[in-house]
Amino acid sequence: MDLIKEFLDNSKSVGKINSTTLEIYRKDIEDFDGFIVGKELMDATRDDIVRYIAKLKKRYSDRSIYRKLSSVKSFYRYLCENRIIETSPANDVEVPKKVKQETQPLEKFEVKGILDVCGDLYEERRDSLIVRILCETGLKIGDVLELEKEALDLADYRTINIYKNSRFLSEPLSERLSEDLKEFCTGMFLKKYPKRDKIFSELSRQSFRVRFKIYAKKAGIEREVSPSMIKKMIIEEKLKSEDGYTLLDKIRSEYMRIGIGDD
Repeated sequence: MDLIKEFLDNSKSVGKINSTTLEIYRKDIEDFDGFIVGKELMDATRDDIVRYIAKLKKRYSDRSIYRKLSSVKSFYRYLCENRIIETSPANDVEVPKKVKQETQPLEKFEVKGILDVCGDLYEERRDSLIVRILCETGLKIGDVLELEKEALDLADYRTINIYKNSRFLSEPLSERLSEDLKEFCTGMFLKKYPKRDKIFSELSRQSFRVRFKIYAKKAGIEREVSPSMIKKMIIEEKLKSEDGYTLLDKIRSEYMRIGIGDD
């Protein structure tokens, strides 16, 4: 009986993990299986887990150890639930706490650098607009990727209106971004996807994050970046705000000054 395969197949079928996470779980459990040489996984003991953690500490961070042990614990929880074993060897084993990584804000010059390397191809124009929308509105990337052409048409591309979780959000766009977004939606987008309403539906948060990192690398940004750092940048600006201008007014004004609002 291949217990690892059985566990992974079950986890995927009930929607607990996706294909990417499945491979991570497989590797984590197989690594532990390789550690307990000469012993079956169902025969592992608490001491085996403790010794494994000690080995991991010599090479991995607490965050990585937490993830690896989470995979192993989920595996043994499955074996217990299906009465393949009576108790989990991972019970009551103290594992390193998951260290939450604090999101750092992007710098304005980094945003401009990312936009500067976006070219004129469809995908690059699309991605550039997404970044600019994130900067101007403070919306989450998940909300931006759900934008519909019909809703933008109704607002004449001057505002982004979102109704979500019984809340209505309305964020105005600068004149330049409004014009560029309208030109894109009624031109390149309509020609490529004449029957589609969602403008960015070919993208997921994960795929856009990958593309965002590629642009950052082309722009010469050496540190690890992600779209969520734009939101953090806006929050940081809000904390610094002391005058009568709203946060987004200040951001729009600054971006136009340094050229982010330009083509």
